[in-house]
Amino acid sequence: MTGWSQGAGHRAIRVKSSLMEARGAMTLGLYGRAKRAIARAIALGWRTSSAYRDLAVACAAEDEWDHARRAVALGWSFARSAQDAFTLLRVSGEIAFRRGDYPGAVTAWQQALALRPEWDRGWYRLGLASACSGAYRTAEMAFRTCARGGKGDDWVLPAVCAYLANMPRVAASHLHLAVRQGVSTPRHARALGALAVALGEQQLALNWAQACASDARFAPIEHEVRALLAWLEGDVAASACLAKKAVMAGGQHHALVYLAMEAGNRGAGFHGHHGQASSTMDAQEHRTNRGRECDASGMDHRGFGDDGA
Repeated sequence: MTGWSQGAGHRAIRVKSSLMEARGAMTLGLYGRAKRAIARAIALGWRTSSAYRDLAVACAAEDEWDHARRAVALGWSFARSAQDAFTLLRVSGEIAFRRGDYPGAVTAWQQALALRPEWDRGWYRLGLASACSGAYRTAEMAFRTCARGGKGDDWVLPAVCAYLANMPRVAASHLHLAVRQGVSTPRHARALGALAVALGEQQLALNWAQACASDARFAPIEHEVRALLAWLEGDVAASACLAKKAVMAGGQHHALVYLAMEAGNRGAGFHGHHGQASSTMDAQEHRTNRGRECDASGMDHRGFGDDGA
């Protein structure tokens, strides 16, 4: 009896040592070492759902998808509680998402959220997977559930998904909330402006452009929004000029700016503008306020591609 107890105690120490090694390796991103440590613990008798969950995560990190799925399946054999089920569903969703199986990720995370609806990060992940799979209504609902705080950033994704789901009124409602509460990043600010234009909320877009003008971080976005509005109004010269202003203000790496510039360049050519490119614009030729504003800045809407060449 004493010998059996000593053997069991030695085995328990080895299991504990293997699990500690596995956790350390996972923290350091040494997934191959983590797999070996977890497999050693399982061989020593540590057959629990958490062990197979960790093994699945380590396998997925090295793109061993079949091994990861097999580990999850084995984990279900040892699941004894709702917590075990939730953890396995969460990991199953992560594996499916990383593989590009977005519908599979949606299914797994929906089941996980049914067990733990307070899992805020899960609603965000569900929204991402739903949007990637084209289920924009589900994505809008998931992102809206996340938007419980007082930050405008939280309402941008629900607004975008509502727009893509052909729910313009819902999108406009989310958009107004985002504008009212304000956003903290240029990415969100740019999305708000573009979405306001896409929804036909021109006054809201103008108001947002004015708000961006008062924040140095969003200076290029003011010009981008105004460029889009000018293009929609048919004023290609002003659109191109404002697009160049956005570039000059620091928006060089955004497709939206270059799209407006290219549209302005082509539109100007199609509408009969000709002659050599100059460094100024003729105020008599462009009578709009935007045209005069661009002329005062010494910017030409033709030949933008030559800048910096």
